[in-house]
Amino acid sequence: MIPTEALTGSLVVFDDILPAKQGIAFEMAMGQVLRIVDVEGQQVPDLLCFNAADHADKFSPPNTQLLNQTVFLKTGHHLYSTRARPMMTILEDTVGVHDVISGGCSAATNEFRYGVRGTASCRGNFEEALAPYDIPEPEIPYNFNIFMNVTVAADGATAIEESPSKAGDYIDLRADMDLVVAISNCPQSRNPCNGWNPTALRLIMHEPEARSSA
Repeated sequence: MIPTEALTGSLVVFDDILPAKQGIAFEMAMGQVLRIVDVEGQQVPDLLCFNAADHADKFSPPNTQLLNQTVFLKTGHHLYSTRARPMMTILEDTVGVHDVISGGCSAATNEFRYGVRGTASCRGNFEEALAPYDIPEPEIPYNFNIFMNVTVAADGATAIEESPSKAGDYIDLRADMDLVVAISNCPQSRNPCNGWNPTALRLIMHEPEARSSA
């Protein structure tokens, strides 16, 4: 069952299903909260955000790791921008396993790793979704991989494993500035990040209770 009880009393801005392998971009006002729900389990959402007033100020994986002092983001941690500004805050997280080091799949990396050309990819989804915001591919940074299980061994070796997320698991992200947000519902089926089977996500954006009652 998909949890919505935490949204009681809030004003829901939208509540949509993002189909498997698809991408989307939308605006978020400061203070709004985005809940991303894993509908069937083991599905990775790739997420990006841009300062709505200045797209050059965008999500930075290196700054996020540096300023949180960890590569393993949890509740209370922030997503930071290229200018070291907090962009989003993790308010609630039922999984606690995410990745900021592996980036998003692309047609080029899929060809390199799997010998297959012209595949669907997160980079391709981002490029298409962000085109209406005049954000071209070279300006798209690498992303935050929600629910993605990347293990790091003592010798520094990394490996992509199956996600521990289950049906109904979710993460709540609060916008700390006005944002353009892009999500790729990762289409990768050639490694275990999505349990070998990409599935749908549910996206619920809402106003916090105090703001909706103002």
